[in-house]
Amino acid sequence: MKILISNDGPHAHYYIRLGMARAFEACGHQVFLWDINSKPAFDVFDEFEPDLFMGQTYNLTRSVATCIKERPHLKVVLRASDWGDMQKEIDKEKYPILIARDDEIKLVEQLKKETGKPDFVHNHYHEKWIRKTHNKWIDIGVEPISLLHAADVFEYNGGEIIEHLKSDVSFIGGYWPYKALALDKYIVRLCHPVGKFNIKIFGGSDWPLVQYMGRIGGEQAKHVFRSAKVCPNISEPHSQDFGYDIIERPFKILMSGGFCISDYVESMAQDVFTNEEIIFAKTPEEFETLVKYYVNHPEEREPYIQRGYHCILEKHTYFHRIRSIFDKLDLNNEAKIVTDTLEGMLV
Repeated sequence: MKILISNDGPHAHYYIRLGMARAFEACGHQVFLWDINSKPAFDVFDEFEPDLFMGQTYNLTRSVATCIKERPHLKVVLRASDWGDMQKEIDKEKYPILIARDDEIKLVEQLKKETGKPDFVHNHYHEKWIRKTHNKWIDIGVEPISLLHAADVFEYNGGEIIEHLKSDVSFIGGYWPYKALALDKYIVRLCHPVGKFNIKIFGGSDWPLVQYMGRIGGEQAKHVFRSAKVCPNISEPHSQDFGYDIIERPFKILMSGGFCISDYVESMAQDVFTNEEIIFAKTPEEFETLVKYYVNHPEEREPYIQRGYHCILEKHTYFHRIRSIFDKLDLNNEAKIVTDTLEGMLV
């Protein structure tokens, strides 16, 4: 198949889409990761002629809709903004969650009436929560499904302990005001006084800390995680407060063979990592206590590391996610190839 994946910028979702693209390609499909800001829709659709288009509701344009209309055979899957009963509980000023706009809903509804597309929409929340966060999409005839984040096998499998990357605590991620509301409570507190822990912090945006070491290449991230005694996972405030938004980091850490201590996000603890793959802390104080304990007792980490690694291999790679896409589209042969490819890679 020829699969076109649209991307709207150099942010976290780019790496998620890249992980899916790599999995598709490993299964024999031709994939084009389309930068929507650099090439017009009509050009990319005419030149590539996809069989499957993976886009987003929030940047769907009339040009893309027209391209879809011109191709009745085309399978269409869109990542969808939140639009459900859950929004009634959320202060939109306090929590900058992506909520579906009126014009966005109207265009998707029109496309569905005229073409039967999209085949479905998705988001990275667990299916239990999709019924609350995305149920309004059903009102316009579009089924919302869960496609959790996952781990890119090509990027994160095979982490090694590297001498110059060893640390008590390593964290990879950006720092900006909204994220800082949580990071200050959990990560920054570990950094004072300097020397309390051997901490290495990497990320694409500057941190106001001497422990910040700048950017790190993607091929090194897995070694950073594997070489640390503790890899924190800290979510954004709405994840902590409402419990449904699970970010990609824990999947990466566990795939790399890292030991993860995370803030408490209800869905992560109750729906996804339920077999002691991750240790959860409900307060910053508990978090620091746990970090100190496992830094001083590193031998006790190994059962968590093993459970976490096998959990990812069994359930949470991007091969598993594209298998779900093919299953939902009733493309049974393609789905089987995904399973066979992953099994062959990991023998």
